[in-house]
Parts: sequence; C-alpha cells; structure tokens
Amino acid sequence: MNYIIAKDYPHDILSDNSDPKVTLYVPTNRDTNYNEEDKIRFGNLIRTIEKKLEKVSDKNTKEKIISTFKIMKDDRSLWNQRLEGFCIFANKNQTVVYILQNPIREMAIVGQRFYQKPLIKDLQGLDEYHVLALDRHSYSLYKGNRTGFREIPLSDDEPQTIQDFLGDEYTESYLSQGSYGGASSSAMFHGHKSKKDEVDKDIERFLRLIDQHVMKHYSNVSKEPLILFALPEYHTIFRKHSHNPYLLEEGIKQSPRDLKEDELKKLAWKIIEPRYEAHIDKLKETYHNAKQKGSADDKIHTVAKAAVNGRVDTVLIEAYREIPGCIDTDSGRVIERNRSLDKFEDALDDLTDIVISNGGKVYVIPEDKMPTDTGVAAIYRY
Repeated sequence: MNYIIAKDYPHDILSDNSDPKVTLYVPTNRDTNYNEEDKIRFGNLIRTIEKKLEKVSDKNTKEKIISTFKIMKDDRSLWNQRLEGFCIFANKNQTVVYILQNPIREMAIVGQRFYQKPLIKDLQGLDEYHVLALDRHSYSLYKGNRTGFREIPLSDDEPQTIQDFLGDEYTESYLSQGSYGGASSSAMFHGHKSKKDEVDKDIERFLRLIDQHVMKHYSNVSKEPLILFALPEYHTIFRKHSHNPYLLEEGIKQSPRDLKEDELKKLAWKIIEPRYEAHIDKLKETYHNAKQKGSADDKIHTVAKAAVNGRVDTVLIEAYREIPGCIDTDSGRVIERNRSLDKFEDALDDLTDIVISNGGKVYVIPEDKMPTDTGVAAIYRY
C-alpha cells in the first residue's frame, strides 16, 4: 500500500468508513542534523500503533498499514519535505500525509474516526504569519504565531540571492563599485551613473522575483499574512510591484542586519496581534449574539444533535480538550465512556468531523480564548 502527500483538505480518506482508522502526529525538526532522531521517534510511534492494531484488527490489515509506515520511515523524499511534523491518516485502503507547519504533540491513535483537531488548528492559522526579510543581496523568511517564531530554512533548490534569481542577467557582478556601511547599505558607484541605473534595475527585478516566489510557494499555500521587513527604500520598490494579496500594509522598516530574532518577533507580533484578537473577538461576539437569540449553544449533547441534522454553521472547539466517548451519527446521541487504552475516542473530534461533513466551519481555539468553559461553542444556521 502506497501513501500520498495531501495538498488539499479535506481528503476523501476522511469519508472512508473502513476500519481501523489510524492517526499519527509525528513532530519533526526542520534541521536535517536531527534526521535520525526524527526517524527514531517515528519508529517508536509505529511500534505503539502496531501493538494497538493487534487488539482491534486482523493480521492482514495490520501488516498493510505497518508496512506502509515502515516504507515511509526509510523514504528520503518524504523526510526532505518535512517542516514541523506530519499528520498521517491510514486505514486498510490508503495512507495520507499532511505536512504540518506548526509544532504539534506526539500522538499515536487508533479510533472510530481520524483525529483531526490538531490538523485543523495547523491549517486554519488564525494567529499564523510570515515575515519576509530582505536587502539588496538576499532574503530570508520567518514563520510565527502567538507562541513561536523561527526562520524557515530554504531548500537547496530555492533561489536565495540576487545572483540566483537573475543568473546571467545579473549586472553588479562586473561593476566597479565600493560599498560602505555594510551589506545592506546602498553601494557607492564611482562615476558610472549608467551602471548604477543598471544595478537599480537589477534590484527592482530581484524584488519582483522574490515577490513572485514567496507568493507562489508560501503565501498562496498558507494564506497567511506577510510582513515585509526591510529598509524604507525597499518597501517602496517591493510594494510598487507586489501582487501578493497577503502582504500587509504595515511593515518593519529597518535593516535586517539591525535586529535580533527575538526583537523581530516582538515587532511582528505587535502587527499581527490586533488582527488575531479582532478575528477571535468577532467569532466570540457572533456566538454571544446568537446565544441571546437562542441560536447558539455550548452543551455537547445538544450541539451534537444539531450537528447531525446539519444545523451547525460554525463551531468553536477548545484545542487539546477531549471528551472521552463518541457521537452516534444517526441520532446525535453522545455516548460517554471511560478512556480506552486500545481505542481512542473523543466526542469533540467526532463533532468536528460531523460539522465539516455537513458544510459547517470549525475553529480550534486556545482555552483562554474560548467564549465558554465546556470545550464547545456552536452557532446554528436556524
């Protein structure tokens, strides 16, 4: 059985009723120096899943799933694509991998449904953003959220410098110039105005190509806000030519050489935090208004019944909150149970799956941002 790397959500494996349903969340390091450690962690998770499958599935199904996991463990092409982790869904028919952009907890689950909440939290990106730091020679990218911030290592086949982007058309390589004040300072040219004009054109083309590259490979993929971090003159040029719909009007107008990473993180979050808080506040306000009109609820038993009837338009789910048990998809009845060591069940994750399958929206929210203390806040369509 082969596996695929999913580009879209939801994948049709989520509607496949074949049992058992295996979910793995595998934390990984972007730094390739930790390659073997990541594979050891994955191997340990495989052994955990194998023991769980022995109790709930037949031998052939178990071997199909485990053999695919072992192929993945030794597949260099998969590990070359890793970011912060993998979400893996598997049953007897197929195995699907999502590459995660944010740190996640290690999990190995066999259940009646695939465990989606951490994946949805990774995909929704309410507090996620990118920072593009650039000067006249090169650029770098950072990814952050309300708790973390890190540089994104560029792959070996990605262009990284002005020479990489412009190739043989690069002018500056044969110019006579003196540069004063550091790499990010403007170069001083000695009596060659026409050559300086050519270099200005190079920089303009360089920034246009960076914009295209970042938009195609990062912004359009993550759909997250992009903060520009550069000297004021490069803001002017970059924004003049940018077609990136995720580029924010606010930026950081300093040289990337002048700020340490923790300082950059603080400045970036000052820009993002009001947007994040406004989005959360809007969701909470909508919930409270609906609650006053009798079209919202925070009780899992009533919300579950509304969900199976297609009445839930939007539901807020508390991240990492679990209600042991399951939801009957015909009646909407919540069947609460004690936590099983062999088979994972979480009624909140069942709710997530039911709402999505009926065309509703799901937001996975940190505990301190939830408008309720029950782990759920649902807004009804009618």
